[in-house]
Amino acid sequence: MVSRLLRVSIVSVLLLTIGLTICVSFGCGGASPFLAAQFATTISDFRGAGGTPGPPNIPTTQPDDGGSDAVLGDICTLAPGLRTLNVSIQNQAQQRVRFAITFAVSAGPGGFVCDAEVQNYINAGYSDAFAPGSANSFTIGCDTVQLLSGNRILRMSFGVDQLPEELLQPNVGGDPTANLPTIQLRRRDNGLELLPIPEIIIFGNSSANFTCVGNDLCTQRGFVYSSINNLPIGKAVEAVRIQGTVCQTRFGTAPEWRLDKTLNDNTTQAFQYPVGGTIVATVLDRSGDSLNDPRNQVVWTVTNSANQVIHNPAP
Repeated sequence: MVSRLLRVSIVSVLLLTIGLTICVSFGCGGASPFLAAQFATTISDFRGAGGTPGPPNIPTTQPDDGGSDAVLGDICTLAPGLRTLNVSIQNQAQQRVRFAITFAVSAGPGGFVCDAEVQNYINAGYSDAFAPGSANSFTIGCDTVQLLSGNRILRMSFGVDQLPEELLQPNVGGDPTANLPTIQLRRRDNGLELLPIPEIIIFGNSSANFTCVGNDLCTQRGFVYSSINNLPIGKAVEAVRIQGTVCQTRFGTAPEWRLDKTLNDNTTQAFQYPVGGTIVATVLDRSGDSLNDPRNQVVWTVTNSANQVIHNPAP
């Protein structure tokens, strides 16, 4: 009898220990373990839905089927029609809107951009974030982008004081059904064609109007409501209120959208866009929102190459 009670006690202690470990590691009360994830960005293999997060500073997601999905290695394995991304920004707000966005992609041996496509990226307006092989990261505002494949990071920025079209005109009538002021992000060499697809899209920069507050990456701002004199007015649009960012979807702390490399629309995460797809970002008329208002200020509509909707706007 004593021996049996002893065995039961040992099992109980083990179960209690396991339970406490789970609570400490992931939090109790039904919260997703992703809510506690904080990580810098790595330009490598961002895969599809499901799975569990890796340790801090290493974003890791795996497909639910254990890895049977095809995973995109580099852009040269894609058909030419899938090697671009169509991005436009429209403004429902009655204020002017400035924005700061950076596209980034890895290149060099083992990078996402194969050698045959590097010059196409450069012609389109991408440039080296650092001399090839001289570093393994660069920073946008507060967001540090790490290189885990290749030896180059190519970047293309749309930001304040860089290009005149990066100021969205106001929707004077305030009618969201009207023809909204819209900017198409296009190649720099001809201004017409679609941009070569990036691995990540980062919001914000080091400008005082766009960078994060303190060390909170999710306060980094991608959009700023502005007066006719280009002075900030109302509440700027932080990453946590831009639909589809890693911050807004609460999968971690990164002011970014990310490329889905599974080539399977059924596994596309809430913060991912597909190859060959289209993104329409809409700035809502919410500059007067309170500091604690949780609603999105910018929403996105994402479709794939077959024009099927992947993400609907979620105001």
